[in-house]
Amino acid sequence: MARRRFSIAARFWLVLAVLVAAMAFMGAAALIGLNELHVGAEDLHAQVESTTRRGEGRFHLGDLRSSVQLYTETGDAAQRRALRSRIDDDIAQAGAYAQQTLNARQRVALDTVVGLWRAGAFEGATAAASARRAEALLGPVVEATDAETERSLATSLITLDAANRDYERTRTEVIAVLLASLLLGVGMVLWLVRAVVPRTRDYSRFAARVAVGDVGARLAPTGSDELADLGRTLDEMVSRQESDRSYQMTQHEFVDALQVTESEDEAHLLLKRHLERSVPRSLVVVLNRNNSDDRLEARTPVPTDSSLSEALQGATPRSCLAVRFGRRHEQSDEIDPLLPCEVCGKAPGTTTCNPLLVGGEVIGSALLVRDAPLEPYEDQRLRDSVSQAAPVLANLRNLAIAELRASTDALTGLPNNRSVQATLKRMVAQANRSGRPLSALLLDLDHFKQINDNYGHGRGDEVLAAAAEAMRSAVRESDFVGRYGGEEFLILLPDTDSEGAVRSAEMVRAAVAAVSVPNVDRQVTTSVGVAVLGDDGVDGDTLIRSADRALYAAKSLGRDRVASAGAVPLTTLT
Repeated sequence: MARRRFSIAARFWLVLAVLVAAMAFMGAAALIGLNELHVGAEDLHAQVESTTRRGEGRFHLGDLRSSVQLYTETGDAAQRRALRSRIDDDIAQAGAYAQQTLNARQRVALDTVVGLWRAGAFEGATAAASARRAEALLGPVVEATDAETERSLATSLITLDAANRDYERTRTEVIAVLLASLLLGVGMVLWLVRAVVPRTRDYSRFAARVAVGDVGARLAPTGSDELADLGRTLDEMVSRQESDRSYQMTQHEFVDALQVTESEDEAHLLLKRHLERSVPRSLVVVLNRNNSDDRLEARTPVPTDSSLSEALQGATPRSCLAVRFGRRHEQSDEIDPLLPCEVCGKAPGTTTCNPLLVGGEVIGSALLVRDAPLEPYEDQRLRDSVSQAAPVLANLRNLAIAELRASTDALTGLPNNRSVQATLKRMVAQANRSGRPLSALLLDLDHFKQINDNYGHGRGDEVLAAAAEAMRSAVRESDFVGRYGGEEFLILLPDTDSEGAVRSAEMVRAAVAAVSVPNVDRQVTTSVGVAVLGDDGVDGDTLIRSADRALYAAKSLGRDRVASAGAVPLTTLT
């Protein structure tokens, strides 16, 4: 099950949302507490005002009660005047209080006392009775007012206590919310730091190692956020860098090895090994385009049980579509091509054939056979390797052609004297190392000057070419035939003793005698001198001198014959 993605941005937004929610909750708690405090304060204020009013009213009622009592009891005129003014003032204040606070019965009692005062009932003989009546009316009112004041005061104290409790509770709640918000904020920040900072530090160290060339380590990130994606991207980048580095190293190794190859065959084998090592479970065949013979031939080994071996029998350059069209050709068992390749079409699996192009000319192709299609990096390897190998192969081919021309007699197609001397040294050294015999045949066409004089040098050249072909066809593949100079030829016979050399010389002499050249009506013959290394000479020079003396003996004995250095009498040689 895929892990749900929780991005870095989402984490920051979550932290912000939690902090905002905590602050909002804290603010709401504070507002609610303040509102409760405000309501409690208003209630307390109203109760205090009510208590104050009651206190003031009770004070004036009490003063009125006392003043009336003193007024009836005192006889001092000055004091009575003062009391009268005081009583009028108390009556005014008590009347205002009565309208706001006293009930109807209490107001009637107060109004009765006020009516007695204003009627002069507290003067003369009725003063005592009026005072007693005023006391009877005001006493219960004052007592009721005192009781109400005490109850109002108690209520105020209860309200004040409740307000204090609300304050304490609100303060506790606000502090709790603050602490919870602080802890939550710290926790969220720590969570975010733990989720981001260590990986960022690891990525920074990883980048520093990569910067100094250490591409062996990997991050192996976990999770599904942006940092995890960045880690996987860095791993992929380093893997690609390492892969590219390995690719470049192996390609440089291939190119360096390619530059020191000494022949086309060596370069072909190198290309084959490089591609088969780079593309596992593959078979690579390097094909060469032979324009002179109109053939397409494999220059690297092909398994005998492979269908390619049969397909390449008698193949021409047109048989390979990559060579024919000069572009890459791919073929698979799963797809039936409109124009199948005669070479690739018989190979199982998937085939990829890249032409070896040099200056727009196709000199061959590299055919890769595999069970599965190529991966992109394998395909790139094939393209790069072929393009790098093509000019080297062309240069080696041109060099081989130049060397062949430099060592080949243009008239007869045989190796020239330069090549004869080099081959003589090589074969003599090889015979000396192996201890096996080596024989030399030195041939000279009989009366060749007469052919030139009688039929012209053109006909003479034709005779030389025909005689050379006859010599080449009369010996083994392992034997060497070269033009020694003029009408003289040298044949080297490895692993051949004196007796075998004489037999080979007779076969060559007979082959030359059978040559027929148009417009030359005389028989072409040759004299042959035979010498054997070890018996007739210890090195190349003495071997050739012995063969030359035997040739001279053959001519002296009548020409068109074979003479062996070991069987020629000394008198004949002299």
